[in-house]
Amino acid sequence: MNHLISTPAAAKILGISPTTLREHAVRGDIPCIPIGHGEVRKRRMFDPADIQDFINRRREREACPSIKTSAAPTTNTTSSVGVYDFMARRAALRAEKQSDLKQSGRNKLSRRLQRKGAAPP
Repeated sequence: MNHLISTPAAAKILGISPTTLREHAVRGDIPCIPIGHGEVRKRRMFDPADIQDFINRRREREACPSIKTSAAPTTNTTSSVGVYDFMARRAALRAEKQSDLKQSGRNKLSRRLQRKGAAPP
């Protein structure tokens, strides 16, 4: 018969906290053997074979994400868009707005003059 391992010792073997080990036991991820007659705080013991089986089931065969080789990019990494001069665009919009204001001002002036009967300048 194998010797049973306490919760803190089993947690140390697995590299997790005793609380996390208890949570695994409650969920049924790792079998445990309740010892004693306690109903509120059960003392759980673990079989070394069950611990090894738990480790084997949790083992991943996937490569480490930091060393995975990724597929070649499917798109061009260089941009085909040229440099856009925002200051020039801003100046052009301001000039256009001022031109529109001047034009509307001339139209208002010419309408006033027409009402008064004078010729526009």
